Amino acid sequence: MSGSDMGMASAVSGAAPTPPKRLFTWVDVDEHLVVLASAGRWPDWLTAADCWWDGLELTTSRVVADQEILDWLNTSFGPRSAEVREGAVHLRLDDPRSADFVGLPVAARIDELDAPPARRVPALREKAITAQLSKPLDRPTAGFSGEVQLIAFHSFKGGVGRTVHAAATADTLARRGHHVLLVDADLEAPGITWMYRSQGGQFDFCYEDLLTLLHATENGDSSSVVEIGAAYLPNQQVGRYPDSGRISVLPTGRRRTLGPPRIEPADLLTAPRSPYFLTESIAALAAGIGADIAIVDLRAGASELSAPVLLDPRVQRIFVTSLSDQSLVGTKTLIEQLLHRSPTVLGEDPPSTVIVTQYRPDVHSALVDTVCNDLAELLAGTIDTPSEGDSEESVDRGVLSHPVLSPFREELLALPSTWDGVIKVLESCRISSALDFLSSTLPSPRSAPPTATGNDVDPSVLRRRLQETAQSLIYAEKRAMASASGFLVTDPLSRLLSDHRTEPPVVLVVGAKGAGKTFLYAKACAARTWRNFAAESGIGDVHLDASIVPVLESDNLIPGAIATQDLRDEFAARLGHESSATTRDIKDHLRRALNTLGTDELAWRTVWLESLAMAAGVRPKGGDPEQLLTELANRANVVFVIDGLEDLLQSMGSEVNQTALRVLLVDVVGWLRALRGRPLGLVVFVRQDLVSRAVRQNSGQLLSRYESYALRWDKEEALRLALWVTQHADALRGTDIVSEIGDLSYDELVSALIPVWGWKMGTEKSKEARSHLWVPAALGDFNDQVQARDVVVFLSEAAKESVSYQGWEDRLLVPSAMRKALLECSTLKIEAIGQENQEVGDLLSKMQRQNQGVTVPLSREEIGLSFEEASFLVESGVFARDKEGRYWVAEIYRHGLGFGSARRARVLWR
Repeated sequence: MSGSDMGMASAVSGAAPTPPKRLFTWVDVDEHLVVLASAGRWPDWLTAADCWWDGLELTTSRVVADQEILDWLNTSFGPRSAEVREGAVHLRLDDPRSADFVGLPVAARIDELDAPPARRVPALREKAITAQLSKPLDRPTAGFSGEVQLIAFHSFKGGVGRTVHAAATADTLARRGHHVLLVDADLEAPGITWMYRSQGGQFDFCYEDLLTLLHATENGDSSSVVEIGAAYLPNQQVGRYPDSGRISVLPTGRRRTLGPPRIEPADLLTAPRSPYFLTESIAALAAGIGADIAIVDLRAGASELSAPVLLDPRVQRIFVTSLSDQSLVGTKTLIEQLLHRSPTVLGEDPPSTVIVTQYRPDVHSALVDTVCNDLAELLAGTIDTPSEGDSEESVDRGVLSHPVLSPFREELLALPSTWDGVIKVLESCRISSALDFLSSTLPSPRSAPPTATGNDVDPSVLRRRLQETAQSLIYAEKRAMASASGFLVTDPLSRLLSDHRTEPPVVLVVGAKGAGKTFLYAKACAARTWRNFAAESGIGDVHLDASIVPVLESDNLIPGAIATQDLRDEFAARLGHESSATTRDIKDHLRRALNTLGTDELAWRTVWLESLAMAAGVRPKGGDPEQLLTELANRANVVFVIDGLEDLLQSMGSEVNQTALRVLLVDVVGWLRALRGRPLGLVVFVRQDLVSRAVRQNSGQLLSRYESYALRWDKEEALRLALWVTQHADALRGTDIVSEIGDLSYDELVSALIPVWGWKMGTEKSKEARSHLWVPAALGDFNDQVQARDVVVFLSEAAKESVSYQGWEDRLLVPSAMRKALLECSTLKIEAIGQENQEVGDLLSKMQRQNQGVTVPLSREEIGLSFEEASFLVESGVFARDKEGRYWVAEIYRHGLGFGSARRARVLWR
């Protein structure tokens, strides 16, 4: 990084800027004065500075002695930088040709007129160097005319895919029914213009025409220019789109010769025009042709050709970068300058976004993770809040700063010349699917189905239904034994049943806390047989008529229409035995072994096989359990199920407990798999953290073997569950009800959820985060998991808070109620973990006792944790550790712990 780069980095961060290494001319002096002013490092007596080839003039608010000026110059420019020569202060310049002093005279004058601050404009280099440079630019006083949304694409380096992503965004929005004005503002290397010309488009009115006409206007009135442009732009369209969707193109210029434009955007930054005259005129032109969105493809680099657009906070700024170091560093530096000059106000302005392009997922996975985390934190810093203090807005920051990933595609190396040809290639590369995850708030689709179909059902009634149903499902495993039906069939369950149509399963079903292990265990028991379980799950053509025989169950399970003991006794009766062992008998057998066997793995395998035999009604009584189970296999098909291991093995810090679990998961499973024909099945529902701690070596290999059956509620599955619960509660209006929720694509799922929580966390025209991104970000941990129970708790609490609200009839859940519900979800989450995972629960309780004044990110010393304890919380998804060694706390935990937030949430993107 160069000296000037280091100075600018210091300026935007607020640290003391590094003195310049060389001062050759007045230009170097001028540059450093700007850096000092931007960093707020001017003395209180200095109001302005003017530097020229023959001297430096300082404007002061009072009489300042030469010594005071000398001290400040030597502090700011480095020791020996200033001296008094011939009765005047001089600033030393570097001249290796002479050993004599070469300096720039410094004069000071008092500003006796008390003149108003100099006019500031959205330019990278402001003409006047004043103390005001330490403050952001003045914000615009109103939104764009016609409520047009302006989106600007920029890249520090060319060739990173900026133009193709701008074109893809325009195409995507037009397909949604929007009218888009696509502006090619790259005045030096136009790309969209090239495609448009090859397509044979009209060139009646161009961007250079717009600039020239605007330059000729008086008093900042662009109405006449808008009328001229609106007369020609209807003839300048590309593509064919349904309904009202269309793209009107404003190419760069009509000239075929290459060269700089006569009028540049910076030429418009003169009084009495608005400082944001260019962006306001583009928006007015868009409104004049009936467009609701204007997309501007800007010139690459740190250019004044782009600055007037980028420095308007009302513009949605999208930066495109590759993983090249030069591209990344340049992009980050520009974003840092925006942080200082033009921050985004949360809820008022659309936030900035970065698209990372041209990487290979199989090669650059680790680098992409690091880059995305850095960019997410940096982007979150550009978001300002209208009020001070911590609030529920930290999740919004995390969602709105989500980088977008667009991997390398060979097809993009040689694009066709025409617009239609390029769009066809972009469609084949699925570029639009990457853009769908833009964190910044794209407008809602005009084609979205209306959510309010009349006043036939009071929204409060629907909200109350959702609240009551979700409340009853929070601990659904306690009532799951009542019926084998009534649950959402997820992909892992579907695969488990489909993969074992004729052969009993011998598998581990791994899931984190609250993932639904006990719930599925209970549903399997309620079905009595494997074939019935498949039928209740909608999986047909399953021929395996094996009895479900429970061995252990969770302490949280409440018997319903059938108890686990009934299942064991029924199976024993089929074999001609009077009864089977009770749950207490089996647990006592295992507890005695925990107290006596130690780490003898062979003995533990015998104990576990004895437990299976006891559950089937085959009493070992000193006999060989392997022989007994082999004989059992000749008489009946059976699928043993085990749950509640955390109740039996409460501390996985014990080597004995680790051995016991490891033998079950590896040796017993291996023995059952080795039986010819695999007549006996076993499904072990177990927490992932228990597996990792019991199987220290090759735990990853073990988990990967059963990965397809793991209960992992990712973002999409969490959204699917939210829709299922809402529909199960009969809380949707008739036209909003969907069938086959499990078959919905992601886009269909997002659309179906609009009646539940709207398109955004605010009105459709607001600049808030999109609801379907906000919810998983609020409820997820740093292992990229969203637990089913947390989704249900959230729906219950948000619905309860929404019941009393008037208005918001386009949705069930009110945005403010959703944000308020997060606190209750977090509190219940911590309480539940204390009951389910004692080790994590103890650490969370320890942190709760030391939460006075703690703000995230934090050091482990602040909350009294050892490195091992903090690492365990990282492994558990509670913490994330950044490259500075600080720890971030997932939002689902932070609120309940009572920790503050340092302006933004930490979100790890994979």
